[in-house]
Amino acid sequence: MKDKKNIFSRFVEFIERYIPMTFSSLIIFLVIIYLFFIIGKTTFNNYNSNKELDQEEQKVLALESDIEGMQNKINYYQTSSFKEKEAREKLGYRAPGENVLSLPIDQESEKGTDASLGEVKIKTPNYRYWLSYFFE
Repeated sequence: MKDKKNIFSRFVEFIERYIPMTFSSLIIFLVIIYLFFIIGKTTFNNYNSNKELDQEEQKVLALESDIEGMQNKINYYQTSSFKEKEAREKLGYRAPGENVLSLPIDQESEKGTDASLGEVKIKTPNYRYWLSYFFE
């Protein structure tokens, strides 16, 4: 028991030698530092939780807009205008009194390119044309 007091008193003397305060004020100081550490850790965890919550809310909003878009597509696919359009395009149906015109598909060799037209070089700059237009 005497050795414990001796070790404890030596520890207190060591602390008092390097830190000019009483042992009770040192304990209070350490408790305050510990409380600041706990508050900081809790605040950091709260910040991370709020950030994750915001990300999840954004995901929920994106999924809700996807659901709304899909519901709009379903409603459109159930309309008679969509059914008529698909029947005309894929099955070749036509309305009574309507004439269908079929055109041949252009071949790549028949299509003209811009390079075949050649380049037209402008001899006079464009700003000179404007100057002559307004001042002559």
